[in-house]
Amino acid sequence: MKALGIKQIKTNPGQLSLLLKQNEFLLITQQEQPLGMIIPFSSHLIEQGLVHWLALKAFESGDLTLGQLAKALNKTKSEMLDTLDKLSISIADYDLAEDLDTIETLMKL
Repeated sequence: MKALGIKQIKTNPGQLSLLLKQNEFLLITQQEQPLGMIIPFSSHLIEQGLVHWLALKAFESGDLTLGQLAKALNKTKSEMLDTLDKLSISIADYDLAEDLDTIETLMKL
């Protein structure tokens, strides 16, 4: 795996595409701190589940609904709920402390 700094990419963007064409995985850094990775596109990565992983991450971040996720992964909503449970991915995002504060406030009224 090669590492490229943001400055290197800005001054020589062709280096990025050249390394990707050579099937290199790239670690992108800023001031020597890792920021992320860039991977070359290949059908092998898709076959190995990259699309599934990306869809699950999009669901976790709130960019996909349960229905959209199920459709993207060719599952029913029920099957998707089972999969999310097996992967320990929460289907509800709420703050219990905030809810308890709200209940406490309502009880004071």
